[in-house]
Amino acid sequence: MTHPSRCPIHHFDPFEATYLADPYQTFAWAHQEAPVFYSAELGYYVVTRHHDIKAILRDPERFSSRNATDPFTPVSPETAAVFRAGGYAMQRVLLNADGATHQRIRRHVYAAFTPQRVATLEPRIRHITRHLLDAIVQRNEHHVDIMAECLYTLPAHVIFLLIGLSEAEIAAIKSGSESRVVFTWGKPTATQQTELAKTMVEFWQIAEAFVAKRAAQPADDFTSDLIRTRAGDDHVLSMGEITSVVFGLLLAGHETTTGLLGNAMRRLLEVPERWHQLCQHPEQLPAAIEELLRYDTSVIAMRRWSTQACTVGGYDIPADANLLLLIGAGNRDALQFDHSDQFDWHRANNRDHLSFGFGSHYCIGAPLARLEARIVLGEMLAAFPRARLATPQTYDYLPNTSFRGPRQLWIDW
Repeated sequence: MTHPSRCPIHHFDPFEATYLADPYQTFAWAHQEAPVFYSAELGYYVVTRHHDIKAILRDPERFSSRNATDPFTPVSPETAAVFRAGGYAMQRVLLNADGATHQRIRRHVYAAFTPQRVATLEPRIRHITRHLLDAIVQRNEHHVDIMAECLYTLPAHVIFLLIGLSEAEIAAIKSGSESRVVFTWGKPTATQQTELAKTMVEFWQIAEAFVAKRAAQPADDFTSDLIRTRAGDDHVLSMGEITSVVFGLLLAGHETTTGLLGNAMRRLLEVPERWHQLCQHPEQLPAAIEELLRYDTSVIAMRRWSTQACTVGGYDIPADANLLLLIGAGNRDALQFDHSDQFDWHRANNRDHLSFGFGSHYCIGAPLARLEARIVLGEMLAAFPRARLATPQTYDYLPNTSFRGPRQLWIDW
């Protein structure tokens, strides 16, 4: 019988510039040298193997999601005062909830996030995409930052259609979302944290005011469906929970898709044959999207909390420990995917990626993300069949542990 070993300690700082630019070198090292290790810099046990990550995600009783949105930098008194003054009251609902609370809220959210509602968005997503791409073509500018011109705002337009928010709020929501990413999954200084909190409060107040408006004036949208489901009963859903769900979707519903589309465009264009093949065979796009999700995911890490002492990958993990699950590493695990560092959309098991999570917290928005990717990339192929990456260029990423996508992406067409 093999007994668990003491977990090794290794330097790991996911906020370093070299890691942000290319985390896959670190993933390859970890697979060979330390599939599970402890990072003193973070105070987290880091897990990199596909099998171990999947086992943790399917076991919410031993591995809670309670720490999923805890900031790495402890909240300062000044920051807490900003939140109190602004009425910020985010509750545990989906990403950071467990047990009966998570099951109850997820059931109602899933019922409102129907396949039919998602399907009705398809012609509107296509219209928005063509409108943004037509604007590029009409300006006749053949050197463009496709993130700024299209992919930064497009997923926000889509989630706003679903939720029911006005497009006038897009700029504020995008700014608030980036602030929340850095606040929660980054490592800001105390001063930076307080400034970020001010933007998050504005973001929260927009969501709160919108939910109150829909309670008074319901419409045909996701938010109104949640309010109708509530039917005035806080035991079903409270108004605070609905506001928290909307607030969460106003981040997760577009930041991850913006990252997905940016990563996809980079990876398809960095090898011109990939783009040319899809132009000639657009029916292969769904398979290419799954491989893009595996090869360079926009959700690069997730967090869990051990509720009891346990063993992961042959190593002892104590109770009440923070774990960082490197989804991007699991997706490049050679034990799960043959030639894992090669981009191959013909591989048989590319849908085994963990980019949407696994188990009880599997991403509710996965069908919408796949739909957006299929429509947007398909329209890009049609509009810019001779597109190529502009060279030279470097890629800038928001400094955080969990969400990854280029902030600029220059293409020539």
